[in-house]
Amino acid sequence: MHIDIDAQTLNALDWNSVLEALSGRARTPMGKAAALGLALSADRDVVGAWLDEVDEVLALEGDGGTVPVGGIDDIDSPLARASKGAVLDKDELRLSGRALVALDQLGGWLLDAPQHAPLLQGLAPSLRVDPQVLDELQRAFDETGELSGRRFPELGALRTRVTELHATIRRTLEEMVKGDTLADELQDRYVTQRGDRYVVPVKANFKRKELGIVHGMSGSGNTAFVEPTQVVALNNELRLAEGRLQAEERRILMALSAMLGRVGVAGREALRVATRIDLAVARADLARRLDAVRPVVGREGVLRLTSARHPLLALRGVDVVANDVTLDARSAILVVSGPNTGGKTVALKTVGLAALLVRIGCFVPAAEGSRVDLFDDVVAVVGDHQTVHGDHSSFSSHLVALRAMIERARPGCLYLVDEIASGTDPQQGAALAHAFIERLLDRGVRGLITTHFHRLKTLATVEPRVAMAGMQFADGHPTYRLLLGASGESHALDIAVRVGVPADLVDRARALMDEGERNLAETLAALDRERSRAEEAQARATRLAAELEARSAAFAKRQAELDARARAIEQERAAGYLARLAGAEKAVAAVVADLQRAPSHDKVAAARASLDALKGLAPSRPAVEVAAEAPELAVGDAVKLLKIGDTGEVVGLGRRISVRTSRGLVLRVDPAEVLRVHTPEPAPAPAPPPRRGRGKATDAPSLDHAVRLDGNTLDLRGLRVDEGLEEVDRFLDRASLDERGVVFVLHGHGTGAMKQAVRQHLARSRYVGAWQPASPDQGGDAYTVAALRG
Repeated sequence: MHIDIDAQTLNALDWNSVLEALSGRARTPMGKAAALGLALSADRDVVGAWLDEVDEVLALEGDGGTVPVGGIDDIDSPLARASKGAVLDKDELRLSGRALVALDQLGGWLLDAPQHAPLLQGLAPSLRVDPQVLDELQRAFDETGELSGRRFPELGALRTRVTELHATIRRTLEEMVKGDTLADELQDRYVTQRGDRYVVPVKANFKRKELGIVHGMSGSGNTAFVEPTQVVALNNELRLAEGRLQAEERRILMALSAMLGRVGVAGREALRVATRIDLAVARADLARRLDAVRPVVGREGVLRLTSARHPLLALRGVDVVANDVTLDARSAILVVSGPNTGGKTVALKTVGLAALLVRIGCFVPAAEGSRVDLFDDVVAVVGDHQTVHGDHSSFSSHLVALRAMIERARPGCLYLVDEIASGTDPQQGAALAHAFIERLLDRGVRGLITTHFHRLKTLATVEPRVAMAGMQFADGHPTYRLLLGASGESHALDIAVRVGVPADLVDRARALMDEGERNLAETLAALDRERSRAEEAQARATRLAAELEARSAAFAKRQAELDARARAIEQERAAGYLARLAGAEKAVAAVVADLQRAPSHDKVAAARASLDALKGLAPSRPAVEVAAEAPELAVGDAVKLLKIGDTGEVVGLGRRISVRTSRGLVLRVDPAEVLRVHTPEPAPAPAPPPRRGRGKATDAPSLDHAVRLDGNTLDLRGLRVDEGLEEVDRFLDRASLDERGVVFVLHGHGTGAMKQAVRQHLARSRYVGAWQPASPDQGGDAYTVAALRG
């Protein structure tokens, strides 16, 4: 007896249903067909590239975007025929033009995508189409799908002439049939066509031979269809015009087909690339639907699934119980036992489908960190394979499948056998199954085998390469949880009670069991209950430990990011200080030079004002006055700022205190940097801050008199709005750390979009106390000036 074990495997695992689910998520006819015909690959590079493409699609569509792969029809056949010189019809050319436009747009979208997607973006150039070809094909057809008379004037003129001739002939004949000229000869008063010639119905026995040309008779023989002599010349002219029109259409179709043929090879390659991208999109969509993850993929025969779920059950919306499964060199064969309907077969199929999903480049429905290596051969024997044609029983068919597995067993194989060697004498079946497992171990196979045989349940105690697992059964019901290291009992009597078998019959069955069997069953059931409780406690502890470790790792990562940011800001601050120093020196030199060129009292006063404005930017000398220790301060105390020599009032306390200076600016300083004074110099009351929000605040002298310098100004010209707002946030971060009181933002005028966005952003910023458009002296409405909070 011969069986196709590969086809049997795919059928047992419902693989066609998986491919149909993938095909349903493709967006092109080519992608849908390709998904149904996907071949399994064991090439790690090929599979890795497929998985990379899925990652890229998920990144490209992560912010709600959509890869525009839809709208691409399958034009492979028209392109191939055009490449060989065939003349395509109008529909084929119009469809080809539309598909080529969609291909070109997909390529452009990928190239312009902001996310980094090197594999897909590397395919984009193959999708671009000669713009001249696109333009010609688009302009060739009008909105009705016909060749455009506007694009082809001669064609338009011929159509107009044909239309006019039709109208003239019909008008002439209608006048004849409505008048008295043919009243005696007419059978009826209407105009029709026979053989593309306009005719009228005339009595078959008409006598006037000069009436016209007969083009046919009615079925009864009573009516002759005659083309009157008056329209013969017009009909002839119409036929000639229609011939010229057809010839012109043919000429245009030939030209368009030849042009399409020149890009036929490139167009077919673009279709192939689009199909590849569509498959990546379908895989990504399936991954989202299954909440699947990208597994680690190797070639060492390791399968380590965490919280794995059966994909088809998940697609149906079933609340699937997730399970962990591990197969590797130390646990090459996993023997799973447990009650019928307890989930053994589902667990087996979950493992097989995970191995196959990876081989077509799909993510697996499991938790992060799962690993699924590439297995060259995945074989599953599930269910009854009895056949009347070969006169084989179910058990014989099962053995034939096991024999086929042994014949091809080698490293790199994953074997899945449901209810191994069942359907015969239990002792002999268990012995056969034991010998089969030993042979698989010797051949380096990985496998999952389900069974009810006690002999196999204890095999893990004598064979270190065999692991044991049991399906949990609690409170008289299966939980569908796979317990690694446990042995699952069949619980046949409990299940009989649950499905409604009469209680007295079940009691009789218990009585028929010998005392040893009964005690063993009860002991194992008690162990199952204890193990369930222990498993639950361990799961809780593991989950809590994982959560704690994740939080600790997140905290450490955040601390490292903060440290790195602090170092970067300190470096930027130092560079900014040097830049401000250079700017101040240049400004002082400019003031001095101006005085030297033309000294006057007015210029002296202006120079003094400019130098006062620059005083806060100049490097300070070591303070002559220092505080011996940090003073005890209170809000409202008058203090002297030792580093800049200004005076002010304490307006806030904390690790660093907030001081409003004599110029109305609020600075945050260390308490050791101030000296409390008992008789503070009178300082002008700070003006009320400008209003936040839209419009200019007229009561804001501190902003009206602010001085714009290179160090306190951000230039956003040439940036997009989103880029500009990111630069504003970084600038405000630095300005706050530098304890600047006032900043300027140069956004220009342009369309006004950047200006509006910046001002709305400043109004919402936690750093900004007030803002207003800059005054004409400060640069005008192209700038916005803002006061920072203390």
